[in-house]
Amino acid sequence: MVEEVFVLRPIGIVKHSYSDEYVRNAFQGVDGFIEVFHEYRIGLRGLEGFSHVIILAYLHKVKEEQKKVLVVKPRGLGRKLGLSIEDLPEVGVFATNSPHRPNPIAITIVKLKNVDLDKGVLYVENLDLYNETPVIDIKPYTLDKKVDCVEVPQWFRDLFLKAGKSAI
Repeated sequence: MVEEVFVLRPIGIVKHSYSDEYVRNAFQGVDGFIEVFHEYRIGLRGLEGFSHVIILAYLHKVKEEQKKVLVVKPRGLGRKLGLSIEDLPEVGVFATNSPHRPNPIAITIVKLKNVDLDKGVLYVENLDLYNETPVIDIKPYTLDKKVDCVEVPQWFRDLFLKAGKSAI
């Protein structure tokens, strides 16, 4: 097994006024902005006009012990669906959006409301990252990334059925 260690430097930081608890429970995320550090701001040129962007972030609040977790109950999904912990199956961490994982990197798609090139700020909606979360990359959401037919496993559909919602 090849183990390579590498360093990623943040290009910016998430900013908003919501508590971690509020963000954790917000089904559609929150409004906020991404402050891009000065040395990377020129990289925002041409981003104006895209409706959505993909944000990659480092989940800096995950503790070392939580990075060893490989089997979880999808608590975040359960919480957003109003289900109890007893209703949730144990599944592999890679089948969930749990922040507790070997490499706590988040990928989220947000609606881009505005780009301020001078200040290096992206104003966004549907943000599901905590305030002060380091951003490691930003990419435009483009049609070549669009998935037309999404399928999910039965355990996932069952959770939505228990909550009285449609999974897709």
